[in-house]
Amino acid sequence: MSGKKINKAKRQIGDQTTKGGLIGLFIYWATQNNVDPMLISLLVPIISSVLAWLSTKVGDPDLACLFIPNDKEKDDKS
Repeated sequence: MSGKKINKAKRQIGDQTTKGGLIGLFIYWATQNNVDPMLISLLVPIISSVLAWLSTKVGDPDLACLFIPNDKEKDDKS
């Protein structure tokens, strides 16, 4: 494996951990504030989808990763 692939793998792990942490914080906050469990279970996939969508806007759209820059934008500009 090349160094670039390993670096991308580490960034993907960090990205997934960050998204999972944000979802976990939302669940913790919602349970502490007595939000209906059914509403929480409905909102978690929506939040996950929004985070994935944001990842395509910030990072590489093919990977849905916040921390890997979109190399295609660099290629299009040159």
